[in-house]
Amino acid sequence: MIGTLIALGLIVFFFVFFFFAISLSADQTPSVQPGSVLTVPLSGDIPERVTDDPFQKAFGGGPKYDLRALQTSLRKASSDSRIEAVWLRTKGVSADWATLEEVRQAVVQARESGVPILASSDEFGMSEKDYFVASAADSVFTAPQSSFEYNGFGTTVTFFDGALQRLDVEPQLIRAGEYKSAGEPFVRSDLSEPNREQLTALLETVNDQFMTALSEARDISPEALNRLAQDEALLTSSAALDANLVDGLRYEDEVRDRLRSIVDGSVGSDLATVSVDGYQRVPAEEAGQSYTGSGQVDIVYAEGSIVTGDPSQSPIGGAQTLGSTTLTEALKTARTSSQTQAVVLRVNSPGGSAAASEAMWRAVKRTANEKPVIVSMGDVAASGGYYIAAGADSIMAAPTTTTGSIGVFGLLVNAEGFFEDQLGVTFDGVRTSPYADLFSSTKPLSPDERRLIGGSIDQTYDTFLQRVADARGMSVEAVDEVAQGRVWSGRDAQEVGLVDTTGTLADAVAAAGDAADLGEGPYRTRALPQPKTLVERFSEQFAAQTRQMWRSATTNALERKFWRQKQMLDRVVGTHGSVQARLPFEPAIE
Repeated sequence: MIGTLIALGLIVFFFVFFFFAISLSADQTPSVQPGSVLTVPLSGDIPERVTDDPFQKAFGGGPKYDLRALQTSLRKASSDSRIEAVWLRTKGVSADWATLEEVRQAVVQARESGVPILASSDEFGMSEKDYFVASAADSVFTAPQSSFEYNGFGTTVTFFDGALQRLDVEPQLIRAGEYKSAGEPFVRSDLSEPNREQLTALLETVNDQFMTALSEARDISPEALNRLAQDEALLTSSAALDANLVDGLRYEDEVRDRLRSIVDGSVGSDLATVSVDGYQRVPAEEAGQSYTGSGQVDIVYAEGSIVTGDPSQSPIGGAQTLGSTTLTEALKTARTSSQTQAVVLRVNSPGGSAAASEAMWRAVKRTANEKPVIVSMGDVAASGGYYIAAGADSIMAAPTTTTGSIGVFGLLVNAEGFFEDQLGVTFDGVRTSPYADLFSSTKPLSPDERRLIGGSIDQTYDTFLQRVADARGMSVEAVDEVAQGRVWSGRDAQEVGLVDTTGTLADAVAAAGDAADLGEGPYRTRALPQPKTLVERFSEQFAAQTRQMWRSATTNALERKFWRQKQMLDRVVGTHGSVQARLPFEPAIE
């Protein structure tokens, strides 16, 4: 009886939640009043895509809009007579630099169209990332006594060699490419010289882009800006004003008064505002825009670590993965659609499985044989992410995109000491051939086994080089010189021939329409893969929670301890026994 009551209660609860979510998903187009100000909250991450899951919207607390929505909203505001100003409200934006470059470019284009743009930071102050976007506005304000971070850029790599030694775990790394540093965090305690060289080059690109943008926007020489970063580091808001980095020190109510004066409102009257997450639902035609192109461009998103198949993902977050089946089917949809005349492949991936990368490269190549395919690289399109891009007609990247890393590695784990010394678990068995247990995690590799795996990695690397050479019109030897696992910025990758041009996602859509002779844009676009339905997301989450509850209920204390210790090895074991074309980590340049 108790079990029946609990089951009925759960059914009622889930039905109520389901209908609540349906009501949330029925968004209404917001009403935009004349004399409105478009407010753009810049806080936290700006993802490539946000989920349309109403549960996530209601309870997730994550971003309310994505990069495409922000770009589209700023473009619509440029032609919408009801929008008389744009207000950038910075509060600790944490997006990567390539994304910030796209946002800044959209702000610049909106400002050049004649829309007044103000940026402010309230009492939170500004970091370099906040200021990079804010500096594109007509006026930049920060609150009195707030901080103003201006201390240059750096990135930190975490190394696990010492921890693995304490656990008696031996990582066994085999790689192709001098700069392929994917395994370094597991076998070293510091940066190798090739790795230090490539990371330094990435930092220099970010610094150059930052300084150039600020110099043009604020009419300050790059030399003076560099001196500020080296000598002042953490400025006060008043010091930033003295250095001409901002236009004034104002509280939020004073910024509102300034906006009221722009829209011809009296001081003290309500300021009519509309936020990006609402304005993105306003039809383009209502904002004074029309689609002049004669066809549709599909934007196919390739985002996350590359894995085989169609990985399930929690609807409330989790590590982003890019499944080979998922992308292949999305490209097939674009390729076979009679309405689609061109494709933009938006790559934002550090790579992953070499086999999955090959399968996706093939799908991109097949699509490019039938329709123009333009690659638009986001924050990172490296290793396997670059592999799949090589199947397209043209590659476009942001200057600060992390790309290249043309190399291959294999990482196998010998956890024999961990199991025996830490847990008291030993292993024994029989085999029909000397290599039957080649990928076992409970023994070290023999010299012959290293030779076999090394040969497989070299073969994959040679295939990788050939794919790139065919795509870029280069010899294999020329590709090998700029490959070797080296990471390049988008700007430097263009110089060595790995990228055709630099530009934004909007630029890539325009290039795709031009390649398909669709006339002058803007063009209608469709995003693929299509998001999973609410029922699919809910079913996956419910199944995952059920498995977790079952494990907790059916294991004893010792087994639960084992599982907790095993989680410490998940990051290493995740690549065990498979050849990887992956970036070691996604550099967080702060």
